[in-house]
Amino acid sequence: MLWFERQVVGALMHPDLDAETRAAVESYVAGTLRSMPEHLRAGVVAETLALGGRSWIEQRVGRFDRDRLLARVMRWKHSNIDPVRQYVRLLESLVLFAENELAPSPS
Repeated sequence: MLWFERQVVGALMHPDLDAETRAAVESYVAGTLRSMPEHLRAGVVAETLALGGRSWIEQRVGRFDRDRLLARVMRWKHSNIDPVRQYVRLLESLVLFAENELAPSPS
């Protein structure tokens, strides 16, 4: 999983998850992205590079802010540009599935 994908996944996770569950969710998403057919994964990587450029630069100069990233991701979620909206939808659906399947059930 690329750096920016990891940041988006972290931003999309429920904030109340414990560290162990967060790691399991991240691992699940990484494994799922890794197992994608190459032609599909190439498209996701291209979107990651295009959408993550600004955040990567912010991180390099020490101005990266997770709250600002989350606001940006929420704007992309409602974008009029289909590939941008679907990028967030893909990652969000993987995160939601993993959260519900991997989170410990309440006793």
